[in-house]
Amino acid sequence: MASAVSTNPRFLNRVVLITGAARGMGRTHSLAFAHEGARLVLCDACRQYDSVPYPLAQPDELADLVHEIERLGRPVIAEQVDVTDLAAMQALADRALSELGPVDIVVANAGLYSFAPSWELSEAQWDETIAVCLKGVWITCKVCIPQMLPGRSGKIICIASTAAQKGMANLAHYVAAKHGVLGLVKTLAIELAPYNINVNAVSPTSIDTTMCRNQALYDVFAGGPGPLATHEHMLELMNQLNLFSDRDLLPPEAVSAAVLWLASDEARHITGSVLPVDAGYLTR
Repeated sequence: MASAVSTNPRFLNRVVLITGAARGMGRTHSLAFAHEGARLVLCDACRQYDSVPYPLAQPDELADLVHEIERLGRPVIAEQVDVTDLAAMQALADRALSELGPVDIVVANAGLYSFAPSWELSEAQWDETIAVCLKGVWITCKVCIPQMLPGRSGKIICIASTAAQKGMANLAHYVAAKHGVLGLVKTLAIELAPYNINVNAVSPTSIDTTMCRNQALYDVFAGGPGPLATHEHMLELMNQLNLFSDRDLLPPEAVSAAVLWLASDEARHITGSVLPVDAGYLTR
């Protein structure tokens, strides 16, 4: 049984659109906003991209999330929509406006990656990663911003990565896309400031989700298939502050806490910024 909505919800009846919602951080963001009284608009492609070497979310996971939110008594719209499909995303935004009201908060969370040295990346790897991680963020913002403009308010949070702020071997396409997300965030922050719309990014390090718990990542970053060696290696590299001695990857709830704060009135004076949730990784 899902626990109750907060007795003093921060986002009561605010309409929150979240992409890549079915699994991982997207699921955690969705439940966090639901517990805080929001109305949810969720989407996920729920399909496997050919270039991605780990399992992506499936339709039953999105359905399970919907049931959990409904048990909290919160309104929810959820559709199997690919963020790279402008027409489908526009239809989702239109449905949200019709059924729940204008979107107040956007969390552009959908993302994926694959691995190879830059010169060995296939065109499909490059195109699919750039399309989801960068074009998909732009499309998500494009279809939601017009709903925010008349009310002259709104919050947009784009999920970037520590890869948005430094180079990383075997991830040239992902690094390029995430650097692009920060450029988009800064530009949107300037364009939307006259409308009192805040636009910020969150840069997580490796998070305890399927995106980081998979054999392809183990092989690339630990030099072999053993998960124990991988986890110890990542703990050393990613967790500078050693705050989570009982786990080697940060919990997705840590990222959701940052997202909710940026979406709150407490962060109303912050825009065009990037908030690392990285346990000190970027300080190394």
